[in-house]
Amino acid sequence: MAMFNDFLSFLIAICIIVWIVKKLRGQTVQPVVGNRRGNDVANEVPRARLRTVTPDMIETVCAMFPNIPPAAVKYDLQKTGSVEVTCDNILQNDGLPLPPSYVTAPFAVPSAAQASTSSTGINISSTQQSLIERYKLQDAVKRGLVPSEPPKKWEATAEKRQEMLQWKKDAMVLQARERYLEQQKKKQKEEVETRAKNNSDNSTSFQLQPTNQTNYNNNDNEEVTLEPEVRRRQILQATERRWKKDV
Repeated sequence: MAMFNDFLSFLIAICIIVWIVKKLRGQTVQPVVGNRRGNDVANEVPRARLRTVTPDMIETVCAMFPNIPPAAVKYDLQKTGSVEVTCDNILQNDGLPLPPSYVTAPFAVPSAAQASTSSTGINISSTQQSLIERYKLQDAVKRGLVPSEPPKKWEATAEKRQEMLQWKKDAMVLQARERYLEQQKKKQKEEVETRAKNNSDNSTSFQLQPTNQTNYNNNDNEEVTLEPEVRRRQILQATERRWKKDV
């Protein structure tokens, strides 16, 4: 009886120890899984907040600021969702940061020829106009002023530094506008040359057609002049045949 009680106590002790071990393991595993899920959610949040970016948006910013990498432009547009805000970030920060590794997917920026043939949903001139109004550059646009960039030096006072920063922003906006106008002039010139070439080719083909018609008319006249002789011969032949029959 005593041995049975000892065995029962030993069995109960083993069950209690196993239950305690399982309990401790469950408490340690759950926080780890929770931390992993929290990290995954934290990593997925930035991706979910990225906005859709079209090639036209990237082309618009790259046309105004060709020194900015397209990957940096795309990443900033994914965060802002606006061409104007991205241009403002470039002016304020003197550039854009490169994207982290998880968003550096290959992205091809359309060339100038593709951009001219494709239908763009964003108007570059309207974006530039909004920047000009924001920085109050209407007077400079009317005068046709395109200031150069300020010298790169550190000013002593905060007022001077702010003035130099504003000068740099104005210069970048006006230079971007000047580049855009030059591209438009070049594009219009190419279109005019193409139209003139097509018109000259059409006029040449029209000039060749009357010559061919004249040749056809000459051939018709020859046929008309030859018809009486043929008839005369036929009449003579018919007369000879009748005369032979009578003889």
